[in-house]
Amino acid sequence: MPAWDRPEGGVVRVRVATVEDLLDLLDGVFDARADATSRAAAAHWDEVLARPGHPLAVDAPDASLVSWYDEGVLPLPDLRTALDVGCGLGRNSRWLAHAGLAVTGADIAPGALARARELGGAGTLRYVDVDVLREPVPGGPFDLVYDSGCFHHLAPHRRISYRATLAASLAPGGYFGLCTFAAGRMGADDDDATLLRAGALGEGVGYTLQELQDVFADLELVAGGPMPRAAGNGQDVFSHDFLVAALFRRPA
Repeated sequence: MPAWDRPEGGVVRVRVATVEDLLDLLDGVFDARADATSRAAAAHWDEVLARPGHPLAVDAPDASLVSWYDEGVLPLPDLRTALDVGCGLGRNSRWLAHAGLAVTGADIAPGALARARELGGAGTLRYVDVDVLREPVPGGPFDLVYDSGCFHHLAPHRRISYRATLAASLAPGGYFGLCTFAAGRMGADDDDATLLRAGALGEGVGYTLQELQDVFADLELVAGGPMPRAAGNGQDVFSHDFLVAALFRRPA
């Protein structure tokens, strides 16, 4: 910027001209720990997932995934591809790959991705280092997009980015499933204006099933409710009573 065009004092002022400008500006309201979906939080997740005995380090799929498949509401044999958002150590990615899908596990934590690759899985499984809110997701569109524990860490304004990523990544007729904090059981219950003013989310945001339906109103709800406590087939699963799960389908 030439000297004659600089604001007084040499400070460049931020002017919002696009939606992305606004989203980037609002990102600055939250520090790296508060916005646990940004690359600034990668080291945090690597540390969390490396803790011995941490609940997220278990090698078991979500009870919701297993239950939906067993109940026939998630027709995995009819699906070919899946995206696992915030895959961590790949526990859901591996289960989906063993079910016959070509799976892309996406995460921002390089250490977790390295460990996920070491744990192996079916040959149709790959892991990518990508920030799904701010970077293009390779390999789409997918027949299934699944999110276990990423959505509840979104700052309110980044739901816009999330919906845009989902719209670009989910094939027509495809399924979208998520497992997130349940309102009143885990996470902040404050309204979005309060969260933005505070610039903090605590451990995350809690949602009711109705709120999830409102956010994803363009999708059809297939199943939803508290996270199942166990799998009907006796398989080891990941389940906690502070979680709510929902399965949606994109109209064909």
